[in-house]
Amino acid sequence: MALPLTTLLKSVDDKVAEISAIHLRLHSRIEELERENENLKQELDDTRSRLAKALNDVEFLTMSHRLADTPDSIVSARRRIARLIRTIDNCISMLKEE
Repeated sequence: MALPLTTLLKSVDDKVAEISAIHLRLHSRIEELERENENLKQELDDTRSRLAKALNDVEFLTMSHRLADTPDSIVSARRRIARLIRTIDNCISMLKEE
């Protein structure tokens, strides 16, 4: 037995409304996930930046401990390096003058 046309139309209308509601929820979820994705990308960039800085600090500390074993010898080594840098700068200046 065939259903009346109004019953079929009501059923189709209900399903369209249900699908529309699902579509809106999914669209909202997509926007939410895109915002979360952007936030996570920013957080990842910040973390990578902090990691690069930390690795640079580790390299510097490793180098300073290779130069000297005690804090006093580290200070002495830094002074010696600063003096060498000034000497090199003076040599470069003298070469530019010639």
